[in-house]
Amino acid sequence: MNSFEQIISTEPKYRRDQIWRALFDPKLNNFSEITTLPKDLRAKLEKIPWLPVEPALVQASRLDDTQKALLRLADDETIETVLMGRANKRATRESDKRYTICVSSQVGCAMRCAFCATGEFGFRRNLSAEEIIGQFRFWQKYLLEKNGGGEIENIVLMGQGEPLVNYDAVKDALNLILKYTKVGETKITLSTAGVVAGMNKMIEDKDFPAVRFALSLHSAIPEDRKKLMPSQPEKFFEFFIDWCEKYHERWPSRTHFVGLEYVFINGVNDTPAHLKALIKLASKIGRVRLNLIPFNAAAGKFSGTPMEKIKEWQTRLMDSGFTVTVRLSQGSDIAAACGQLRNLQKL
Repeated sequence: MNSFEQIISTEPKYRRDQIWRALFDPKLNNFSEITTLPKDLRAKLEKIPWLPVEPALVQASRLDDTQKALLRLADDETIETVLMGRANKRATRESDKRYTICVSSQVGCAMRCAFCATGEFGFRRNLSAEEIIGQFRFWQKYLLEKNGGGEIENIVLMGQGEPLVNYDAVKDALNLILKYTKVGETKITLSTAGVVAGMNKMIEDKDFPAVRFALSLHSAIPEDRKKLMPSQPEKFFEFFIDWCEKYHERWPSRTHFVGLEYVFINGVNDTPAHLKALIKLASKIGRVRLNLIPFNAAAGKFSGTPMEKIKEWQTRLMDSGFTVTVRLSQGSDIAAACGQLRNLQKL
């Protein structure tokens, strides 16, 4: 337990509430500005950093409205997080823009996915709930200082690390964000490689928030997915089909679909047999949406599938009755796109 958690854990609920509300206010700069707190408590809190993350480097894409930050933690470890703007014709000022942030849940990752640069970095440690929240707070402050404001509308847990391996911290961070910000449950997506224990736990845990769920699939042929994602357990697809039924029972809302993410790797997972297997799997899991993702140069010796073929898959899948989108990756020139986060800078 870190100093911040030690201090606030001894405070009554209304005091903790005051502290968290203040932490999510980007106009405040330090604990001494929380005037609702008694002086002695402010003095205790002043001994710890206002933000648990410190920017070491921020890069802006030349291709689109994407920025990536390398953040240093208290123990000198680093993580990366991404800010992505979206087109909004109604936004006449920078402060009116809406953004999505991609958040990391671990320093590094132990999943070792063959196409992902983060896996090459290896696993170092889990992030605390405060460090996960710190990425959101960093971008809040950054937008206020650079643009005069801007609303973080969506959060994707698709950064470095496997969220369901760091279950408790992720759950705590999400519940705090949902309580103290305007971000709603269906505006948050948790992406997982398919951690069975964590998936079962989120279904059974009444306190786990009703955020959206996405599985990093990348092949519906078990032996091919195992090559790409060596963390895949035995008989995973049988488990997954059964789990999806439980997921839909737990969250029956139409807005709570199962997302399937599919990165296209030329000659590896884009054959007619792979398309047939994907249609077969997706047909068995109820409310589902498919997200087709062009490969971004990252790890291994892979190359991307031509966009023409990805579009052909989209048409075939839509003709089969599925909701399908092709994700146009942002920030690839600064290694901020899907699968590219790896803390390359040695600062």
